[in-house]
Amino acid sequence: MATETVDALAVQALDLAKNALLVRLRFMNAAFARLRPLPVPGATLATDGAYIRFDSASFARNYAAEPAFAAHAFLHMTLHNVFLHLYTDARVDTLRWDTACDIAVEHVMTQLDIPAARTEAMARQQATLAEIEANLNIITAETIYRYLVDTVADDERIRAMREPFLVDDHAPWHAMAAEESAKSKDPESTRTEESDTQRTDAATQAAQDGTDAELPEDADKREKSHSSRRGLKQEDIVQKEAPENAAEAVGKRFANTVNLDRSREQWKNAAYEMGVQLDTYVQLWGVEGSNLSMNLRSVTREKQDYREFLRKFARMGEHMRINDDEFDYVYYCYGLSRYGNLPLIEPLEYSEEKRVRDFVVAIDTSASTKDGLVRKFIEKTYSILSDETGFFADMNVLIIQCDAEIADVTRIGSLPDLEHYLDDLEIKGLGGTDFRPVFSYVDAALERGEFTDLAGLIYFTDGQGTYPARKPDYEAAFVFVDDDAGVTVPVWAMKVVLEEKVLLDDDL
Repeated sequence: MATETVDALAVQALDLAKNALLVRLRFMNAAFARLRPLPVPGATLATDGAYIRFDSASFARNYAAEPAFAAHAFLHMTLHNVFLHLYTDARVDTLRWDTACDIAVEHVMTQLDIPAARTEAMARQQATLAEIEANLNIITAETIYRYLVDTVADDERIRAMREPFLVDDHAPWHAMAAEESAKSKDPESTRTEESDTQRTDAATQAAQDGTDAELPEDADKREKSHSSRRGLKQEDIVQKEAPENAAEAVGKRFANTVNLDRSREQWKNAAYEMGVQLDTYVQLWGVEGSNLSMNLRSVTREKQDYREFLRKFARMGEHMRINDDEFDYVYYCYGLSRYGNLPLIEPLEYSEEKRVRDFVVAIDTSASTKDGLVRKFIEKTYSILSDETGFFADMNVLIIQCDAEIADVTRIGSLPDLEHYLDDLEIKGLGGTDFRPVFSYVDAALERGEFTDLAGLIYFTDGQGTYPARKPDYEAAFVFVDDDAGVTVPVWAMKVVLEEKVLLDDDL
């Protein structure tokens, strides 16, 4: 059978699969429409945010063996895009991230239980899904990834765990992440990449449409070429065909990073639209759509700048520093020129700035809060507060570790104290969770006069605990990581949601 015929049949199978899914998933119409089929001989099944790439012959064999394969694969890859799984970090543990993304997507598909996408492999997923459900309250790729990193050290076990969930090739995702990372270090590479992308886009369109492939540099010569052909005989003019290496050009185009930010924003908008429409069908889906809604909220939720958040706790105060805003160089220079080394006005040695002096950092050390993230949270908070516009030199900070009761209290009076604390940091507690002892301790410290101007308290936690019944006399905020944000805090408290990569990224 001719290659063109096989390609056409494979594309038709994908289109039929999409229509079969839309019968039950009408709210995903816009998301489905964003992905276009891209047959490439010898390619693996994969998506890059714009295309679904596949080898037609291999796709046809799988479809013949199990008709539900096409719909299952199409929905699987669409959900990867909607949940923004493609836009990862080059430093991520590739094996565990790929496994987490596949498990998260298949978990949603299992809940939706679409007959047209029901494959035999789904029966072999149940043991792993049961383990994940037993250990995680909120199931997204991020929470599963954290679970796998913390609990499964054996790579072979991870591969065996992933096998029933494996549908597509994630290698293009990590290629994009690596290119994006390299591009951020070498901005000059962007111009070359854009030029190459224009060339391969033209070749891709020519290969798909069967038309001439006009490359960018050809456009500059278009007028000259047409002019020169006027003196030629018709039989001497040979139509330029699509390049023989069109498939190679398509492969280069696939998973490029030129429009990565725009693609991510478009899929985020698609996720938002899906979430709105899914609410319309809430009576139809009920519990079956709950995990899909949870993942969509995770994607569309606005992430907060932790640095800017900490600045909300700053207070005005004097800081030993030349105040350039109130210093007049005219009189200063006049005095030097008139009297030699005797300036008329000395620079002001103090400036009024917003900084943090009295502060409390509480750490939930219960078993549900991971040791690694606790340590990273303290380090991240330290790195921000130790910034030259973050802390006064004479700081008064309490770092309190608490589970069901207070396990440790450390007072920090200077940046060297904070550095020593981090060097000797030992996480204590790891029992249940009760937030009230920390607030009681801080209230008592205020009564004893240990704080002169308490800026506030931030509590790093997973939110699973007992909150105080009344608002304290100072600002308080609960900080969560990723999808722990589903927890509701008291109306008097601030709620901050951080991405795990913000804690793990030393450059943020």
